[in-house]
Amino acid sequence: MSALCFELKGRPEQRLDLSSLVPARLDGLNRKQIEALSIATTREALSVGDAFKVKGKDVQNLHFIDTDDRCDKIGAKLTGGEIVVEGDAGILLGAQMKRGKIAVQGSAGVSVGATMTGGEISVRRDVGDQAGGVAFGETFGMKGGFISIGGDAGALVGERLRRGLIVVGGKAGEYAGGRMVAGTIVLRGSAGRYAGYGNRRGSLIFADKPRHLLPTYVDSGVMEFDYIRLLETWLRGQGMRIRLGGRARRLMGDMAVLGKGEMLILD
Repeated sequence: MSALCFELKGRPEQRLDLSSLVPARLDGLNRKQIEALSIATTREALSVGDAFKVKGKDVQNLHFIDTDDRCDKIGAKLTGGEIVVEGDAGILLGAQMKRGKIAVQGSAGVSVGATMTGGEISVRRDVGDQAGGVAFGETFGMKGGFISIGGDAGALVGERLRRGLIVVGGKAGEYAGGRMVAGTIVLRGSAGRYAGYGNRRGSLIFADKPRHLLPTYVDSGVMEFDYIRLLETWLRGQGMRIRLGGRARRLMGDMAVLGKGEMLILD
C-alpha cells in the first residue's frame, strides 16, 4: 500500500495547524473526509484539500512534500506510525509525541519534540529554540525518546529535560541543557553561554570544551566512562557516523542547585 502523501500546493497565506494529520486521527477516513479536515489558524477557513494535493492510502506511513516553515505541529501527539517530511517544518514538530518516528529532510522551527515521552525525531538541518524543551502548559521538557539534529540548534536545547537523548551535530545556542532534571545531551559542535545552567542530574557531553564555563561546576579530572562507549555503539546502530571514545574530563554541577549533574568534555 502506498504512503498517504500531502503535497503542499504553494506557500500558504496563514500558518497551518497539521496536528490532525496523524495516523490515529486519519485511520478510517476516506479521501474526501481527510481533505475536509480544518488546518486553519485564523478566522479564514482552510481545509487540507485547499492547501494540499492528497494521494495514497497508508495512514501509518505519512509523507509531507514541499512543506515550509508555516507547516506547524507536524506529528504533534503522535502515538505510532512514521512521518517523512520532504521539506521544512514549522513550530512544535512532534510535540508531546508518545511513539513513532518523524524524519525531516530540511529544517524545523521552535520547540521540536517539546515534552515528548517517546519515539524518534530526526531533523537533517537546523532547528529553532527549545528543541526537546517545555510544551505549552507543561512543567517538564522532553520526558523520553530520541532527537537527532544534523545542523545547528537554537537557545535552550533540552530545557527542563527529564529523560531521553538529544544529539546536536552543529552548534547550540545559549543555555543548552538549561535547568535539566535528568537525561543526556550530546553536543558535537560549539555551545553558547550558560550551558548547563541549573542542571540537577543531567549529562551534557561536549566534543569540544565550551568557550564559556559556568563557575558553579567543579572539575573532577579526566576519567574513563564505559557508558559513553555504549552510547557510541548505540548511535552507530542508528546510522550515525559518530566517535565519542571513552575518556572525558568531568565537571560536576550545577552546584547552585542540586549539583548532581555533569559536563563531560571528551578527551
